[in-house]
Amino acid sequence: MIEKQKATYELWYLGDVFNSRVKCRESLNELLIEAKELIDTGREEGLGVGGVEIICVSANGKDIETVWDFNFAEKVNG
Repeated sequence: MIEKQKATYELWYLGDVFNSRVKCRESLNELLIEAKELIDTGREEGLGVGGVEIICVSANGKDIETVWDFNFAEKVNG
């Protein structure tokens, strides 16, 4: 039996795929919670620069859209 591919949400952290789930509101909510945890953990560990992004990937993998992103950097004192 051939399994039909489905659109997914992917959570990217510091340039790498961290998690992926089938596209639905529940999975987006869960990935948003994970994203917040990654940001908090990075800050606790002293990470000064980085980014978190959630993207939507179509079932055929050809269409990619950013649905949420957050980039952080330490403030530069001038």
